Amino acid sequence: MNMLTTFSSDKEPLHDILRSVSNGKTQLPDFQRGWVWDDEHIRSLLASVSLSYPIGAIMTLQTGGEGVHFHPRTIEGVILSNSIEPDRLIMDGQQRLTSLYLSLFSNTPVATTFNNNKSNRWYYLDIDKALSPEYDREDAILSVAEDRIVRNFRGESVADYTTMEKECAAEMFPLPLVFNISKLTAWQME
Repeated sequence: MNMLTTFSSDKEPLHDILRSVSNGKTQLPDFQRGWVWDDEHIRSLLASVSLSYPIGAIMTLQTGGEGVHFHPRTIEGVILSNSIEPDRLIMDGQQRLTSLYLSLFSNTPVATTFNNNKSNRWYYLDIDKALSPEYDREDAILSVAEDRIVRNFRGESVADYTTMEKECAAEMFPLPLVFNISKLTAWQME
């Protein structure tokens, strides 16, 4: 038996990876544990990505080879209308890739944990803080409850991002727009 194994370290744009996840071409093997990252981990990851810091490698396995057959499953948040045979499986990096997919690409609130409670969160970049040398980038990444209203400890509204106009006025950039050109263009025109 002649077994030829090749390894490669290819650079692939994040947008292409996330699109591949979204259309089911990149999936998980069924033995992978579920996605479990909390809000703090997600915000830290988004801060690193926004500064082009390395976030570690994502290891995938090309499907279709002889002798290795794993049952695939989509990552958290991906809903496919038909069952699709993936081109590759995520072997390492699922937590990071799922967090990026959910916060930047899925256009739905991220079901995570915030202050030890389950919470659906939207992610924003505070433009003023991101541009200021006085703030750490993690301070510029904000997560907001599903209703897009920030409340103080008494439950009183202190910020409202429920409309594009309110997001723009507060200079809070919604991160799900990063890869959505039509919505990004509309937001910029606001």
